[in-house]
Amino acid sequence: MKQKFPTKQKTERQIFPMNVERRKSVFTSTSFSTGGDGSGCSICLDGFSSPRQLPCLHSFCEHCLQDYITKKASSTDKTFVEFMCPVCRALTSPANKEKPVREWASLFPNSPFPLVQKSRVERSCEVCSNSSDSYSNLAKKFCTVCEEFMCDNCVAYHQKMKMTKGHQIITTDDLETNPENRIRFREGFGCHEHDNEDIKFYCNIHETACCSTCSFLHHKSCPDVLELKQSLPGLLEEMNTQKIMEQMQKLEAHLKVFMEANESNISILDSHVNNISVEIGNVRRKLNTLLDDIEKMVKLEGTRIYKEWVIRKEEQNHQCQSLISAIRNSQALVETVGQYGSDTQKFLVNSKTMKQLYSYSDRIRETFEKVDSIKIRLELDSNMEALLSKDALGLVKLACQEETKDLQCSCLMIPLQQQTMELSRVIDVDRPGLISPLYFGIVHLPNRYIVLADAKNKTCCLYDSSYNFIASHTLPGNPAGMCLIGGNEVAVAMSDMKSVQFLSLRDRSIIDTGTVSTKYNCFGVGTVSLEEILVSGHCGARGGSCKCYWSVINKNGNVKLHYEFDCQRTYNAYAALDMSKSRVYISVSGGNAVYCYDLTVGKQYFVYLSSNLKYPTGVAVDRDDNIYIVGNISNNIHKLSPKGVVLQVITSGVPDKPTGIIFSDSRDHFIITNTGRMCKKLHYFGYKKYMS
Repeated sequence: MKQKFPTKQKTERQIFPMNVERRKSVFTSTSFSTGGDGSGCSICLDGFSSPRQLPCLHSFCEHCLQDYITKKASSTDKTFVEFMCPVCRALTSPANKEKPVREWASLFPNSPFPLVQKSRVERSCEVCSNSSDSYSNLAKKFCTVCEEFMCDNCVAYHQKMKMTKGHQIITTDDLETNPENRIRFREGFGCHEHDNEDIKFYCNIHETACCSTCSFLHHKSCPDVLELKQSLPGLLEEMNTQKIMEQMQKLEAHLKVFMEANESNISILDSHVNNISVEIGNVRRKLNTLLDDIEKMVKLEGTRIYKEWVIRKEEQNHQCQSLISAIRNSQALVETVGQYGSDTQKFLVNSKTMKQLYSYSDRIRETFEKVDSIKIRLELDSNMEALLSKDALGLVKLACQEETKDLQCSCLMIPLQQQTMELSRVIDVDRPGLISPLYFGIVHLPNRYIVLADAKNKTCCLYDSSYNFIASHTLPGNPAGMCLIGGNEVAVAMSDMKSVQFLSLRDRSIIDTGTVSTKYNCFGVGTVSLEEILVSGHCGARGGSCKCYWSVINKNGNVKLHYEFDCQRTYNAYAALDMSKSRVYISVSGGNAVYCYDLTVGKQYFVYLSSNLKYPTGVAVDRDDNIYIVGNISNNIHKLSPKGVVLQVITSGVPDKPTGIIFSDSRDHFIITNTGRMCKKLHYFGYKKYMS
């Protein structure tokens, strides 16, 4: 009896049909242009200059390509609408054919790398190679389903067999030169953990795509895992190629403005140094011999400052240029995949690029949002003539006055104050034998693990990324606020013991690493640095004191700063720091208020009071320094701008008696704990990642 084989259906395997090794062979078994190393243009046979990439993925110098296009246009009497690639002869035209022919080369995207100046690669037929015969014919065809290179004879048999006659066959030339095929079979669209698995699912909980194996191993407890093809329309709408391209252009434009400002400041600095040289020359003629030494000293000092600043500015510009190159690389890949890739490929590339955008934005925000300049002037001692007998270095010095100009980084991602937070999901964090926990503290670890401080059971509980209980640690008292120090250490405020407990998370366990004492009861804790923490609380009996405090202490218990302030009434006082570690936010439960102070000098910036905010507990800050305060009795969350102006009051989806709040690493969504009826659940709030 003949064995019946199942008919091989066309699935997403046809989108990502190759295993990693074979994908590598298709794209790395190539020789490149000049000398075969991909370092030169195949037209001028020299290194690339402003390389432009055609849809077939071949790259050329912009001026070489434009000369080639112009020559082709002048050699025809017909309307010139397309030309052939100089390498693969693929018909090509720019996106906008209405533009003058002399501008066509500039319309093609920048080449992120000299990808594909390829020569023909000869391969042996894989079917022949697997047979008993030692001889193997030259492969001229490729089966996209079986993932095999075959000769003409094997293809003929392949198309006659019942199981394989419906398979799609393409030529090896088409595989190597057709941009759609090259993207289709390119390495990197499969699962990163499992080489032979394709991406088929999307987890909305972790916002990540995964293969079947990953969905079982890492997301089996996630309630919102869908087939990727079901989620693609909505995901592609959020991660739109055009919006990503526009955002990259804005990032590049901002970096160019920063570079121009630096160049201008270097020019100004140069003129300052030159003016000083002239000025000191005039003084020198009056002071004769002594001023010879002064002039030499001033010029040397001016030159030193000038060189140091030029080096700094050029280094910044070099960093800007490197970031621009990275953005252009991502932009070129997104544009190419957006034009020729499948929806899955667009999503995967766009999803990865979205994460890169946040990384680019954060780096620009941290490093390139403000540009500083320097002014140099000559300062002469008013009693200089009376002090001619003194050493020259004590009479004259250069005064450097630095100025910082805010470039208003509005071209970056939409500020979070312009976006609305809403409930996205609710997660169970149950632990066997745990009765009605009071989760006052919460920490979100870099590996997506969660640590919860349970005041009722006096424990800290560790949960993995799927919210499965891993370990717990018994504490000597009642825990309150928590913060993460580094990547694996947690500080826990012990509200009734006037102390902070340090815990290390190692080998899926929680280990006690030490304790420091505080002057008063401690409820809030935040990370200032790897060695310093911020603590907060009230300065007296609970409910009876009208004074709160915040302190900066190190791990040895030494107090670096300590400030006390008056308030209406206190119960608990929780703390948070802004992104730059320059401002402190203290939520005072009894007084129904939030206080903002300067971390270094204790200056009060604002006090936020609202009749709609009752018993504020947890407080946290997003990446744009907006402040979020949890109203434990008012059952809401108040979102404030960095200046203390209310932006949003979140009520929908807020659990009964919300208590703790923590932002994720990306600071684009936060988690809420509560002491009400749903105490064994975590509530996630986030926003749609739309870009302008």
